[in-house]
Amino acid sequence: MYVGRTMEQLQNLPYAQWSMEELAYHRDVMTNLQDWLNETGISTLTNVEEEIQNRGGFPKYGGDYDGHGTTIHYD
Repeated sequence: MYVGRTMEQLQNLPYAQWSMEELAYHRDVMTNLQDWLNETGISTLTNVEEEIQNRGGFPKYGGDYDGHGTTIHYD
């Protein structure tokens, strides 16, 4: 379950102030709903993806036997 800020709380903040977890979560949600997004939603998704790329993309984790995965976690 996601425990970060909602889109409503984030909508007036610059993308540079979003955490990587928030970017990852909202990117995943908007990507899954992409067929139903209006112009504003598509623009937001594009901006979120650009911010992720501006930060160098998602960190690459190697994973280990302690249960740490290979991707960023937002829940």
